[in-house]
Formats: sequence, structure tokens, C-alpha cells
Amino acid sequence: MKKIVLSIALCLFAGGMMAQSAADKAAAKEAAKALKAATKEAKANMESAQKVKDEIYARAVDKEKPATEEEIISACKMGQELIQKSLKSGLLDEKMLGDAYKLSGDLALYPLNLYLNAAKDKIPFDTAHYYDNLFLLTDAMHKELQNTKEIKTGEKANTTYLEGKRKSLAQCADYFAYAGQFESECHHYDRALKAYDFALNYAKTYPEIADILDMRVTPEQISYYAYYCAHEAGNFEAMEKFYDKAVQLKEGALGVRQLRAQSYMERGDTVSWAAYVHDLCLESPKDNLDFIQILLAYYQKQGIDKMEKFADEVIAKDADILIANYGKAYVYFQAEKYDEAMTYYKKCTEIKPDYYDAWYQCGMCCFRQAMAKNSTISSIKNRQQAQKALDETKALFGSAIPYFEKARECAPDQPHKWAYELKQCYSVTGQSAKAAEMDALL
Repeated sequence: MKKIVLSIALCLFAGGMMAQSAADKAAAKEAAKALKAATKEAKANMESAQKVKDEIYARAVDKEKPATEEEIISACKMGQELIQKSLKSGLLDEKMLGDAYKLSGDLALYPLNLYLNAAKDKIPFDTAHYYDNLFLLTDAMHKELQNTKEIKTGEKANTTYLEGKRKSLAQCADYFAYAGQFESECHHYDRALKAYDFALNYAKTYPEIADILDMRVTPEQISYYAYYCAHEAGNFEAMEKFYDKAVQLKEGALGVRQLRAQSYMERGDTVSWAAYVHDLCLESPKDNLDFIQILLAYYQKQGIDKMEKFADEVIAKDADILIANYGKAYVYFQAEKYDEAMTYYKKCTEIKPDYYDAWYQCGMCCFRQAMAKNSTISSIKNRQQAQKALDETKALFGSAIPYFEKARECAPDQPHKWAYELKQCYSVTGQSAKAAEMDALL
């Protein structure tokens, strides 16, 4: 019984194999038929693209009725779609690939030239198509070179042609920098950054032109444009990517550095901002006066000792930085070291003779010392010593007057800034008429 069952099973298996074999053959036949049809379609698309190209190129130079720019671009787009279908199918004969990529390049070249002329003449044009078309063009030229065998002698010699194609491919590097600018102006930041990056890595992408690449736009310039574009996009990662090269552009270096500092604040990274701005200020104090002032205020909140340390660092680099000297004076003033504070306030007036705050603070140094001396008089029992202290107090009030008067010269229409202190000084020193004058201004 078991043998009979096994025999039946074997027969069924053999029958199944025969049926499967027939199905596979039918499927293979259909696949071969489909492949043949697809191959035929790929060739037909290439022939149609060639026909479109020939016709529009002929119409473009027709003296009687030349094609318009819109017609040329439209035809080239249509031809490009056809040739791209052929190329993407992967069904073109290997011997045809060089010609196919040449055709793709030809269909991309005409629109490129039209767009470049429009840009030169400041005429609006389709920047998005310029961008896409440019990538198609360079890819086509690159692959044409890869798939075209060089023939050095005879009627079919193409060495000169291929060398010209290499030069054309090299020239297109600059056009990617332009693409970045065009797309950035249109707020297409991702596309713009891709174009800038492509321009910077052009020789790596197309090594066959690395030895002849000579861009009009330098890598530093491209990185500079890309850096600002990345900031506009809020793409801080891209900013870091382009920073090192962008900051090498001499005429734009300061702006790049300042923008980087700003970006740290935009990211909410205060620690990195402070560290970067600190180094920036010490590298070039005169170019970063606003940052020095901001950082002094920042350090003041961190602790007066940190504020003083930064002020000292700046002064060590450049002793004539006004805000650093004022910051140093402020530290001493807060510590009630008025003589030391006076030294730096006076330095400020040397740097900026019409600096109201510095003149006023010079007066306040004397005024505070006078007030401190005056507070001791009542506790002095010796009459002569008490009189001496009183005389010293009057002298200190008197020494403040010239500084407050200089402050008055700097802000003559703002008596609320200086009249009270002058009134006190004039009163103590017995100049009642001037004290009354100040009182009238209050």
C-alpha cells in the first residue's frame, strides 16, 4: 500500500514540474517580448529627442522666423524628458551611451546660455529650471566623456572635441555658484546650499577636470555666500560646515565672525556665545567694540571679578579701548577704590574728550571721597584735627567741580545730570551764587 501511494506522489510531482516548466517558458517569453518593446521604446525616445533637438536648433538660427526663447526652452525641456527616459531605462546599447549623453548635454546647453544672458541683463528667468538643467548638463558631459572612446587619428579622431568638452565641463563650476545665489534670492535655501556645496566639491565630483579647473568665484567667496544662506535658512549645522572657509575671505571675515556670534544667541547657546565672542574681541578689539560692551555686561552678571579680568585682557591687547577702560574704572568704583577708578575714568576722557559719563564719574570719585571724609568729622574730638578734616572735605568737593563742569559742557541741555552735584559742591565751598544758579536749574 505504501509503495502505491509513493508512486502516485511521484507522478503528481512530475506533472507539477512539467506544468511549472511550461509556465516559466511562457513568462520568459512574455518578459523577452516586453524587454524588446521597452528597448525599442528607448531607442525611439532617443530618436525623437534627437529630432526635437535638430528642429529647434535649426529654428533658432532661422533668419526669417527664428524661434523665441520660450519656444527654445520648451522644446529643449521636451527633448530632455525623452532622452532622460531612454537613459533611465538602462536599455540603450553601450555603444549608444556616448551619443545619448551628448544629446542630453546639447538639450541642456541652449537653455543655460539663454538663462545666463538673462541674468547678465538682469531680466527675470526661471531660476528653478536653470538649477535643474545645470545638474543635467554637467552630468551629461561627465558621462559622455566616460562613455566616449578617444580616437586620436583618422577621420573619426575626436581628441580635440573631447578636450573641448572637458573645458566646458570645467567652466560650469562657476555656474553652480550662480545657481546658489539665484536660489538663495528666491528663498530656496536647501537647493541653494546644495549648489554651493556642489561648486566647492566640483573637482572631486568630476576628477577628469581637476587639473584644468580655474573658477572665477573662489572657494572662499562661495563659502561666504553659503554661510549667509545657511543663516537665512536657520541651518546652523550648515553654517558650521562653511565657516572655516568663509572666514578666510578677508573683506568679509569680520561679518562672518559676528554672524557666528549672533547665531549662538539664536540657538540659545549662551556658553558657546560667550567663549566665541571672548576670543573674537581679543583677536581684534577695535572691530568688536559692541561685543566688548555686551560681554562686559555679561561678565558683570557672572561676577565683578570676571568683568575685571575681561577688561584687563582687552586693555592688554589695546590700551585705548574706551569701553574696556570704563569697565575697569567701574570695577574700582564699585569697590570704593576711587583713586584707582579715577585713573581709568581720566583715560576715558583722553580717548573721548566729550564723554559725559567719564567726566561725571571723575567728579563722583572726588564727591564720594568728600562724603566719606565728611562722615568722620563728627567723631573727631580734637578741634584742630576736626578742622583739618573739614578743610580736606571742602578741598575734595572743590576738586570735583571741574569734572562736573566738564560733564555739564558735554550735556548742557540736561541739567538733571549734573546740577545737583554742582549745587552741593558750590554750597560746601562757599560759592553761594553759583549754588543758587544750580538750584534754579533743578
